[in-house]
Amino acid sequence: MSQKLIAEFQKNAAEVVRVYLTEFKGSSYFDIRIWFQEAPGEPGNLKPTKKGLCLNVEFLDDLKGAIEKAIEEIER
Repeated sequence: MSQKLIAEFQKNAAEVVRVYLTEFKGSSYFDIRIWFQEAPGEPGNLKPTKKGLCLNVEFLDDLKGAIEKAIEEIER
């Protein structure tokens, strides 16, 4: 299994969202997951939660379209 970190942003004081491209058993996936600080106040001790979304990369265009629609709705 290989993993490449694509993006990361702070969700709140104790959680970050990480976006990875991963490969597992010959298939490629797009993984968006919330990570938390195991020991608050100690940077670098991040652990993944079960909260997230992992999709085969063939669904990236569908996800992109859904995000674009959400942005359009918000901007109205």
